[in-house]
Amino acid sequence: MVHCARAVSVVICLAGVRPVAAGNCGVAVQRVADAPDPAFEPLEVGDPNSADLEDLLFSEPSPKEWRKMRKQCQSGESESCLTFGIEDWTQNSFNALVHQGVTSGRPDAQDYALVRESCGGQVACKTIEGKVRIVGYAVELGGGINLTQLSRLQHLTALVLRGPNKTDLQGHSWPSPRFLRLEAPTKGAIHAAARALQGQPGHRLQTLQISGRQDVLRWTPVDLAEFCGLDLVHFSAFVIHVAGGALPECWQEMTKLRNFYCSNCMLVHPPTALRGLQSLRSFVAFRQWEMVPCAVQRLSRGGCKASWETRHLYKEGVRAESTGDWGDFQQGPSLICPQHSFGFAFEEFVKLGWSNIEKVWLDGNFLTGQIPANLAEQWPKLRSLDLYDNDMEGPLPDSLGMLPFVKLQLHANRFSGLVPQSVWRLTERRDLILGLQENVNLTGCVAPLQHWEHGVPGTLIRPCNEDL
Repeated sequence: MVHCARAVSVVICLAGVRPVAAGNCGVAVQRVADAPDPAFEPLEVGDPNSADLEDLLFSEPSPKEWRKMRKQCQSGESESCLTFGIEDWTQNSFNALVHQGVTSGRPDAQDYALVRESCGGQVACKTIEGKVRIVGYAVELGGGINLTQLSRLQHLTALVLRGPNKTDLQGHSWPSPRFLRLEAPTKGAIHAAARALQGQPGHRLQTLQISGRQDVLRWTPVDLAEFCGLDLVHFSAFVIHVAGGALPECWQEMTKLRNFYCSNCMLVHPPTALRGLQSLRSFVAFRQWEMVPCAVQRLSRGGCKASWETRHLYKEGVRAESTGDWGDFQQGPSLICPQHSFGFAFEEFVKLGWSNIEKVWLDGNFLTGQIPANLAEQWPKLRSLDLYDNDMEGPLPDSLGMLPFVKLQLHANRFSGLVPQSVWRLTERRDLILGLQENVNLTGCVAPLQHWEHGVPGTLIRPCNEDL
């Protein structure tokens, strides 16, 4: 049975679900009966999450996580350490720079005169030529600290600017960092930073990160064309409104770009600017617009649906009702909407000629179409693929089993037909996350596997007694 709930212009229809009581601005957010039910979680073999160095660094590791990563990745790329093109950890994580350096005591007097703070926390220090120098700084400008002062730190390579506005950034000398993160910047601050980086301050920049404000209804607009001319290696953004919903074509000049991460960026067009980019190792662009129910109601968005995590109560908050805060979409219930999602055929990505790509995450994007039969030929190095919670259909190609997956998440789509034996053989790998559940027309049988001992929930896959 399919239940449908209408609230304002929002219509949410899901099979086998029930509406949750009011408390989300009148929007009937839906969830699966008996949620949370562990049977609907993806199959997990080994410890695949700990092998993804890129994702761990993006989450800014704690000291304990840092020690574990160092031990696991001390020999470099391996089955237990997938770097996805990351060579210098400190170019992807400010905390990595802090943890690997001097974590207590004052820096050298010359630097301390400019930044009167001890090493550790928001000050990254390193011993250079016998002196403890400041190499990274996370700061909220104002209160006696400005960019001109920071430009005098001779060894500063990483800079995190928290809550900057236009006046904080204009009229000052800039440092020349290799790593720059803008946290909750205003539109004017982003424009000012982009202009400054077109000159000498941007000549060394390899990593640019933009993290917008989550506590607002309308996200900060960002014109990525303003950053054309930079020679980035790593780019990441979260909770921004990309102008035009597309990567500007001038980004094709970034021929060294290895990692592109843009979640909740309101992208809607294929990233054709990155066509044929041989340096690209990872492309992460899941859920381009994920918001709390009250935001959907306020903005009158139609055709939206509860995210997969919301339907199953798999979020950290384990709540059926939102607090009403705009930023509660990560902890509480959230909806995704087609107006601000890719919503085109997955094959449009495959045709871009990323022959060295290793990771592609596109879940929660209303993607359509099939997985091309020649995926292994187009993306021969692919090891991590997230396509769950989309609108894809058709059979699973046998070529999926030819790829060295550590993660393959295909659940909550409309895939159909017999699951190839090659896909089942992936479960023999040392580390793997496999998601097949909630594809109602997938068929076949599976040997007892952890919580799938009674078959794969939401499919026609049943237990079998024969070895696969």
